[in-house]
Amino acid sequence: MRHAPFLLLLCLLLCLAPLICRASNEDGAVLDEINLARTHPREYAAIIEARSQALPGLDARSVAEAEAFLNRQPPLEPLQCVPGLVMSARAQVIEQGPTGQIGHRGAGGDSPWARMAKWGQTTGAAGENISYGYEDARCVVVTLIVDQGVPGRGHRKNIFSRNFRVAGAARGPHARYGAMCVIDFAGGFVEGAGKVAMAEAWRPGAE
Repeated sequence: MRHAPFLLLLCLLLCLAPLICRASNEDGAVLDEINLARTHPREYAAIIEARSQALPGLDARSVAEAEAFLNRQPPLEPLQCVPGLVMSARAQVIEQGPTGQIGHRGAGGDSPWARMAKWGQTTGAAGENISYGYEDARCVVVTLIVDQGVPGRGHRKNIFSRNFRVAGAARGPHARYGAMCVIDFAGGFVEGAGKVAMAEAWRPGAE
């Protein structure tokens, strides 16, 4: 049956689910860093002050604005890692990294939400942050929170959104900027639902 490979992949994903979120210490470090900022925003303001000294591309005004935001920000619950969002983030790294392309859409034009749906079903809100040029987890998160040059501070809003309760992150090399990191967020996530739907769509005889 033509949809058998998709069902096999779904079964493999579900069997490995407890391991995927711990598969890479580096990937996990990004979510750990985000959760540190969410649960201890005032303490993270001091971290931004210290780390910004090693990031000469950040201007003092943007750093000060981020620190002021963190000092006003109430603590939030940490995000829970879910394997499907890790796989969604990793898929974008694998596709984009070797080509040096940037942006949230895949080479075929798929949106982040379409990519997430390949691994499961998001519930509530969903969003995505992508960082280019930083390998260190703390540098990734600090620059996304400062969000210099981004109107509306969209990356920061994703990190501190009350609507997001789960996430997955993945990092890898990038042909143009050296490194990239993708973080997918959602209010909730039902593992594998998208794979089941895809398998049904690819029924025998379907094109």
